[in-house]
Amino acid sequence: MGIYDRDYIRQDQDGGGARRGGGMRGIGRLGLTMVQILIIINVAVFLIDAISPVGFNVRVGDRFVEGYNPRGKNLVIEEEFRSPTEVQGARPMRGVRAQRIFDTDLRQVVGERHSTTMRPLEALGHFSTGKAFHELQVWRFVTFQFLHSHGFLLHLVFNMIGLYFFGPIVERFLGSRRLFLAYYLACGIAGAALYLLLNLIGAAIPDAGYLLLVNDIYTPLVGASAGVFGVLMAAAFIAGRETMLVFFVIPMRIDVGVYGFVALATWNLIFGGANAGGDAAHLGGAIAGFFLIRRPQLLIDFFDDFLFSGPAKRGRKGRPSFRSRHPSGKGRKGGERGPKSKEIDAVLDKVQRSGMQSLTDREREILRRASGDD
Repeated sequence: MGIYDRDYIRQDQDGGGARRGGGMRGIGRLGLTMVQILIIINVAVFLIDAISPVGFNVRVGDRFVEGYNPRGKNLVIEEEFRSPTEVQGARPMRGVRAQRIFDTDLRQVVGERHSTTMRPLEALGHFSTGKAFHELQVWRFVTFQFLHSHGFLLHLVFNMIGLYFFGPIVERFLGSRRLFLAYYLACGIAGAALYLLLNLIGAAIPDAGYLLLVNDIYTPLVGASAGVFGVLMAAAFIAGRETMLVFFVIPMRIDVGVYGFVALATWNLIFGGANAGGDAAHLGGAIAGFFLIRRPQLLIDFFDDFLFSGPAKRGRKGRPSFRSRHPSGKGRKGGERGPKSKEIDAVLDKVQRSGMQSLTDREREILRRASGDD
């Protein structure tokens, strides 16, 4: 039996709470699932950036002569742009411009600063260790997930195909748009975090060898791949024994295919593949997905306690509390009352004992309403 014969993927079923109470506010009332909303946003951002006539010069890295340590030196960047110096054995740098770097004490050129022209949204939202960590532009942990390379259209296409086919399985399993979005963004953030960690260590210990990212800390990272890898890991957990068609041709069990993709990303990262930075993000998203899909209760207060740094109000230790918008039931349509705290506690206990898959439809409804997805 294929995955589209299962009740968690049938189109006539509720796609992650899409028809329960009208969905998340605003756009959710259109009846769209969160998977559909994410695909629309990604494509819209890509098209808006593609037609923008404005470009921004963005630093993407520095290269110094062999053996030179720039720390503590008096350096000056020339204003004139030129073609970057080609390094034997290195791939040609397309779309990159260079400015020479002078050491004022040595009075000689010691390297080059590389930059490229980016479209407005890509310039403002791409992730790099330098921007997100050194310059504290922390929004980039989220915004890079909605940007894709304009020089490689398949980057967007492959990510959206993965989200389209496997996202509904996960959204249905989690039971609400809000939880699915929290899961998806958390996996993307984890991907950026692993990229940052390996990049920082690689910059500090450039001769450390395999697994560390020794590329410049301003090397940009964009794409939904980290979140999509998290979705793939969740699908392998939920429906791993079902069959998928790799490249729409090759039949393969979902868990075998997903773990194969993760193994390939790990191989490329360890042995310095052409997209080692991207593969670090893929692996980070996959690790987070493996962990979170088995503990979805950790995501319930994601937006309040993490993304928007709201006050953390907790129940007993280890359990997230719910902040119902209608604690007394007033203000709901038809006088409908919100779930009682005892009901919520009972559902959370069951999730912690047996996982999300053990919940009944009624218990999922209690969890959905308590998480604010209405």
